[in-house]
Amino acid sequence: MVLCDPKKIEPGVICSGKALAVLEFLESCGGAPEPAVALLFPRHCRKSLRILRGSGYTRRCWTPGQDPFWCPVTFPAPRTGEEYVVRCALGWLAARLVEAGGRLEGRQAVLPTGRTYRACVWPGRIPDGPVLVVSMTGEKPESGDLWAEYECLKERGLRECLKKVQ
Repeated sequence: MVLCDPKKIEPGVICSGKALAVLEFLESCGGAPEPAVALLFPRHCRKSLRILRGSGYTRRCWTPGQDPFWCPVTFPAPRTGEEYVVRCALGWLAARLVEAGGRLEGRQAVLPTGRTYRACVWPGRIPDGPVLVVSMTGEKPESGDLWAEYECLKERGLRECLKKVQ
């Protein structure tokens, strides 16, 4: 079961450049868990998230035993526990990409080298073409080009987590 803050009818005004930077990150990846946001914005994470929540630009979602997930209102909130975990995994991938000098734009991962990959979560459907897979089970995915374990992304940098699929 996923619980979410109610969506505000009319968004307010954001007067904080720091909060705007957090919002831009959340919108680029469709949301992220709070510790992933704190990784990128350690000094002003909580204050910025409060500003964004109060002004109606983000919603806090949570499920028992998991970190809060911050979802921009321009994206639908996760509805199931499985979707919640998948969105958290992509949020961690986005944070680690930004930390390393890359970015995640929707489901398109751009590494610091400029190479682009489609991002997906495994187990699940793996699309054709260059793919970066986040493994939820810790097991190597069946296909794709690069992969990282979800738990590794929470603890270490992108360079340490990425592996080639052989």
